[in-house]
Amino acid sequence: MSIGLRDGFFSCHGFTTIFFYKCSSHFEHLYRVKISVEYIKNHQRELLMWCIVVVLITIKIYQGDQSFFEKHFNDAGWTEGESDWFKWLYHHLASLILWAFIPFLIIRFAFKQKISEYGWQLGDWKFGIKASLIAFVVMILPVYISSFNPEHREWYPLTSLATASVGYFALWGLSYLPHYIGWEFMFRGFVGIGMSNFYGKIGATGIQVIITVLLHIGKPMGETWGAAVAGVYLGWLTYRTGSVWWVILFHFYLGMLNTWMCA
Repeated sequence: MSIGLRDGFFSCHGFTTIFFYKCSSHFEHLYRVKISVEYIKNHQRELLMWCIVVVLITIKIYQGDQSFFEKHFNDAGWTEGESDWFKWLYHHLASLILWAFIPFLIIRFAFKQKISEYGWQLGDWKFGIKASLIAFVVMILPVYISSFNPEHREWYPLTSLATASVGYFALWGLSYLPHYIGWEFMFRGFVGIGMSNFYGKIGATGIQVIITVLLHIGKPMGETWGAAVAGVYLGWLTYRTGSVWWVILFHFYLGMLNTWMCA
Protein backbone atom coordinates (compact mmCIF):
# COMPACT_ATOMS: atom_id res chain seq x y z
CA MET A 1 0.00 0.00 0.00
CA SER A 2 1.40 3.39 -0.95
CA ILE A 3 1.93 6.07 1.61
CA GLY A 4 -0.90 8.16 0.22
CA LEU A 5 -3.40 5.33 0.25
CA ARG A 6 -2.25 4.25 3.70
CA ASP A 7 -2.65 7.79 5.08
CA GLY A 8 -6.06 8.07 3.46
CA PHE A 9 -7.14 4.72 4.89
CA PHE A 10 -6.11 5.61 8.44
CA SER A 11 -7.64 9.08 8.12
CA CYS A 12 -10.91 7.55 6.98
CA HIS A 13 -10.72 4.90 9.70
CA GLY A 14 -10.06 7.57 12.34
CA PHE A 15 -12.97 9.67 11.14
CA THR A 16 -15.27 6.64 11.17
CA THR A 17 -14.21 5.74 14.71
CA ILE A 18 -14.83 9.29 15.96
CA PHE A 19 -18.15 9.44 14.10
CA PHE A 20 -19.47 6.23 15.65
CA TYR A 21 -18.16 7.26 19.08
CA LYS A 22 -20.01 10.57 18.83
CA CYS A 23 -23.16 8.84 17.65
CA SER A 24 -23.04 6.24 20.42
CA SER A 25 -22.50 8.98 23.01
CA HIS A 26 -25.43 10.92 21.59
CA PHE A 27 -27.71 7.89 21.61
CA GLU A 28 -26.57 6.99 25.12
CA HIS A 29 -27.47 10.52 26.24
CA LEU A 30 -30.89 10.28 24.57
CA TYR A 31 -31.43 6.90 26.22
CA ARG A 32 -30.62 8.33 29.65
CA VAL A 33 -32.98 11.26 29.05
CA LYS A 34 -35.70 8.83 27.98
CA ILE A 35 -35.16 6.71 31.10
CA SER A 36 -35.29 9.85 33.28
CA VAL A 37 -38.53 11.02 31.65
CA GLU A 38 -40.07 7.57 32.03
CA TYR A 39 -38.99 7.42 35.68
CA ILE A 40 -40.61 10.78 36.41
CA LYS A 41 -43.74 9.74 34.54
CA ASN A 42 -43.98 6.46 36.45
CA HIS A 43 -43.22 8.04 39.83
CA GLN A 44 -45.21 11.27 39.63
CA ARG A 45 -47.16 10.66 42.84
CA GLU A 46 -44.04 9.62 44.76
CA LEU A 47 -42.03 12.68 43.65
CA LEU A 48 -44.99 14.98 44.26
CA MET A 49 -45.38 13.68 47.81
CA TRP A 50 -41.70 14.29 48.54
CA CYS A 51 -41.99 17.85 47.21
CA ILE A 52 -45.09 18.50 49.31
CA VAL A 53 -43.46 17.16 52.49
CA VAL A 54 -40.27 19.18 51.99
CA VAL A 55 -42.15 22.41 51.20
CA LEU A 56 -44.60 22.11 54.12
CA ILE A 57 -41.86 21.27 56.62
CA THR A 58 -39.76 24.21 55.43
CA ILE A 59 -42.68 26.64 55.71
CA LYS A 60 -43.48 25.31 59.17
CA ILE A 61 -39.89 25.76 60.37
CA TYR A 62 -39.53 29.33 59.11
CA GLN A 63 -43.03 30.83 58.97
CA GLY A 64 -45.00 28.51 61.27
CA ASP A 65 -42.69 28.59 64.27
CA GLN A 66 -43.26 30.54 67.47
CA SER A 67 -40.07 32.50 66.75
CA PHE A 68 -41.72 33.95 63.62
CA PHE A 69 -44.62 35.15 65.77
CA GLU A 70 -42.22 36.72 68.29
CA LYS A 71 -40.37 38.54 65.53
CA HIS A 72 -43.40 39.96 63.74
CA PHE A 73 -46.24 40.19 66.27
CA ASN A 74 -44.61 40.60 69.67
CA ASP A 75 -45.15 44.37 69.81
CA ALA A 76 -48.97 44.19 69.94
CA GLY A 77 -49.12 45.48 73.49
CA TRP A 78 -49.64 42.12 75.18
CA THR A 79 -48.28 41.25 78.58
CA GLU A 80 -45.38 38.80 78.78
CA GLY A 81 -47.72 35.98 79.75
CA GLU A 82 -50.16 36.75 76.95
CA SER A 83 -47.37 36.96 74.40
CA ASP A 84 -46.00 33.64 75.61
CA TRP A 85 -49.42 32.05 75.25
CA PHE A 86 -50.25 33.46 71.83
CA LYS A 87 -46.90 32.56 70.27
CA TRP A 88 -47.49 28.90 71.11
CA LEU A 89 -51.09 29.08 69.95
CA TYR A 90 -49.76 30.40 66.65
CA HIS A 91 -47.26 27.51 66.52
CA HIS A 92 -49.94 24.89 67.21
CA LEU A 93 -52.46 26.26 64.69
CA ALA A 94 -49.72 26.47 62.06
CA SER A 95 -49.09 22.74 62.58
CA LEU A 96 -52.79 22.01 62.06
CA ILE A 97 -53.06 24.11 58.90
CA LEU A 98 -49.77 23.14 57.25
CA TRP A 99 -49.59 19.49 58.28
CA ALA A 100 -53.25 18.46 58.29
CA PHE A 101 -55.56 20.90 56.50
CA ILE A 102 -53.36 21.41 53.41
CA PRO A 103 -52.61 17.67 53.05
CA PHE A 104 -56.39 17.07 53.34
CA LEU A 105 -56.96 19.33 50.34
CA ILE A 106 -54.13 17.73 48.37
CA ILE A 107 -55.42 14.21 49.04
CA ARG A 108 -58.99 15.13 48.15
CA PHE A 109 -58.51 17.34 45.10
CA ALA A 110 -55.04 16.47 43.70
CA PHE A 111 -54.83 12.77 44.52
CA LYS A 112 -58.61 12.20 44.21
CA GLN A 113 -58.56 10.00 47.31
CA LYS A 114 -60.38 9.87 50.63
CA ILE A 115 -58.54 11.10 53.71
CA SER A 116 -59.70 7.91 55.43
CA GLU A 117 -57.19 6.10 53.20
CA TYR A 118 -54.50 8.01 55.07
CA GLY A 119 -55.74 7.05 58.52
CA TRP A 120 -58.38 9.72 59.15
CA GLN A 121 -60.80 7.21 60.64
CA LEU A 122 -61.25 5.28 63.89
CA GLY A 123 -60.09 2.04 62.31
CA ASP A 124 -59.73 -0.88 64.70
CA TRP A 125 -61.01 1.10 67.68
CA LYS A 126 -61.12 -1.86 70.07
CA PHE A 127 -57.40 -2.48 69.63
CA GLY A 128 -56.77 1.26 69.69
CA ILE A 129 -58.41 1.61 73.11
CA LYS A 130 -56.46 -1.34 74.56
CA ALA A 131 -53.14 -0.09 73.19
CA SER A 132 -53.84 3.44 74.46
CA LEU A 133 -54.68 2.33 78.00
CA ILE A 134 -51.54 0.21 78.22
CA ALA A 135 -49.37 3.02 76.80
CA PHE A 136 -50.88 5.56 79.22
CA VAL A 137 -49.80 3.46 82.20
CA VAL A 138 -46.39 2.51 80.79
CA MET A 139 -45.41 6.12 80.00
CA ILE A 140 -46.02 7.51 83.50
CA LEU A 141 -42.69 6.32 84.93
CA PRO A 142 -40.35 7.48 82.10
CA VAL A 143 -42.07 10.89 81.94
CA TYR A 144 -41.82 11.21 85.73
CA ILE A 145 -38.09 10.37 85.64
CA SER A 146 -37.39 12.78 82.77
CA SER A 147 -39.16 15.58 84.67
CA PHE A 148 -36.18 15.68 87.07
CA ASN A 149 -33.73 16.26 84.22
CA PRO A 150 -32.59 19.94 84.36
CA GLU A 151 -32.23 20.06 80.56
CA HIS A 152 -35.79 18.81 80.19
CA ARG A 153 -37.18 21.27 82.73
CA GLU A 154 -35.59 24.16 80.83
CA TRP A 155 -37.90 23.32 77.95
CA TYR A 156 -41.11 22.33 79.70
CA PRO A 157 -43.70 23.47 80.36
CA LEU A 158 -43.63 25.59 77.22
CA THR A 159 -45.42 28.39 79.08
CA SER A 160 -45.88 28.84 82.82
CA LEU A 161 -49.53 29.75 82.24
CA ALA A 162 -50.22 26.17 81.17
CA THR A 163 -50.10 25.00 84.77
CA ALA A 164 -51.19 28.19 86.53
CA SER A 165 -54.52 26.55 87.38
CA VAL A 166 -56.69 23.63 86.38
CA GLY A 167 -58.63 25.94 84.08
CA TYR A 168 -55.49 27.15 82.33
CA PHE A 169 -54.27 23.56 82.02
CA ALA A 170 -57.52 22.57 80.29
CA LEU A 171 -57.31 25.62 78.03
CA TRP A 172 -53.70 24.77 77.23
CA GLY A 173 -54.82 21.29 76.25
CA LEU A 174 -57.35 22.71 73.79
CA SER A 175 -54.66 24.91 72.22
CA TYR A 176 -52.08 22.10 72.25
CA LEU A 177 -54.24 19.47 70.53
CA PRO A 178 -54.11 21.06 67.02
CA HIS A 179 -50.33 20.64 67.00
CA TYR A 180 -50.58 16.90 67.62
CA ILE A 181 -53.33 16.48 65.04
CA GLY A 182 -51.15 18.16 62.43
CA TRP A 183 -47.94 16.40 63.46
CA GLU A 184 -49.37 12.89 63.52
CA PHE A 185 -51.44 13.20 60.37
CA MET A 186 -48.46 14.52 58.43
CA PHE A 187 -45.85 12.02 59.58
CA ARG A 188 -47.81 8.91 60.48
CA GLY A 189 -50.63 9.40 57.97
CA PHE A 190 -49.50 11.36 54.92
CA VAL A 191 -45.90 10.09 55.03
CA GLY A 192 -46.26 6.80 56.90
CA ILE A 193 -49.35 5.46 55.14
CA GLY A 194 -48.99 7.42 51.90
CA MET A 195 -45.39 6.45 51.20
CA SER A 196 -45.90 2.82 52.19
CA ASN A 197 -47.35 2.42 48.68
CA PHE A 198 -43.87 3.12 47.28
CA TYR A 199 -41.47 1.85 49.95
CA GLY A 200 -43.50 -0.68 51.92
CA LYS A 201 -44.43 -0.28 55.58
CA ILE A 202 -40.89 -0.78 56.87
CA GLY A 203 -39.42 1.71 54.42
CA ALA A 204 -42.11 4.32 55.08
CA THR A 205 -41.69 3.86 58.84
CA GLY A 206 -37.97 4.49 58.45
CA ILE A 207 -38.67 7.68 56.49
CA GLN A 208 -41.10 9.15 59.02
CA VAL A 209 -38.82 8.20 61.93
CA ILE A 210 -35.84 9.95 60.33
CA ILE A 211 -37.87 13.08 59.62
CA THR A 212 -39.39 13.32 63.11
CA VAL A 213 -36.06 12.68 64.82
CA LEU A 214 -34.40 15.43 62.76
CA LEU A 215 -37.20 17.81 63.73
CA HIS A 216 -36.43 17.08 67.41
CA ILE A 217 -32.78 18.05 67.12
CA GLY A 218 -32.13 20.99 69.43
CA LYS A 219 -34.53 19.71 72.06
CA PRO A 220 -33.39 17.69 75.10
CA MET A 221 -31.32 14.68 74.04
CA GLY A 222 -33.59 12.21 75.82
CA GLU A 223 -36.60 13.52 73.94
CA THR A 224 -34.79 13.20 70.61
CA TRP A 225 -33.89 9.57 71.29
CA GLY A 226 -37.43 9.03 72.52
CA ALA A 227 -38.75 10.33 69.21
CA ALA A 228 -36.89 7.52 67.43
CA VAL A 229 -38.42 4.82 69.63
CA ALA A 230 -41.85 6.43 69.60
CA GLY A 231 -41.71 6.84 65.83
CA VAL A 232 -41.39 3.08 65.35
CA TYR A 233 -44.16 2.32 67.85
CA LEU A 234 -46.54 4.96 66.50
CA GLY A 235 -45.89 3.87 62.94
CA TRP A 236 -46.76 0.28 63.89
CA LEU A 237 -49.86 1.40 65.80
CA THR A 238 -51.06 3.40 62.80
CA TYR A 239 -50.71 0.40 60.49
CA ARG A 240 -52.24 -1.96 63.04
CA THR A 241 -55.35 0.15 63.65
CA GLY A 242 -55.55 1.79 60.22
CA SER A 243 -55.99 5.10 62.02
CA VAL A 244 -53.99 8.15 63.06
CA TRP A 245 -56.41 9.02 65.85
CA TRP A 246 -54.87 6.60 68.34
CA VAL A 247 -51.37 7.98 67.79
CA ILE A 248 -52.76 11.53 68.09
CA LEU A 249 -54.33 10.53 71.41
CA PHE A 250 -51.08 8.95 72.64
CA HIS A 251 -48.92 11.92 71.66
CA PHE A 252 -51.37 14.41 73.13
CA TYR A 253 -51.52 12.47 76.40
CA LEU A 254 -47.72 12.34 76.52
CA GLY A 255 -47.45 16.09 75.95
CA MET A 256 -49.98 16.97 78.61
CA LEU A 257 -48.49 14.51 81.12
CA ASN A 258 -45.06 15.97 80.50
CA THR A 259 -46.40 19.53 80.93
CA TRP A 260 -47.99 18.69 84.27
CA MET A 261 -45.04 16.76 85.69
CA CYS A 262 -42.45 19.35 84.68
CA ALA A 263 -44.37 22.22 86.27
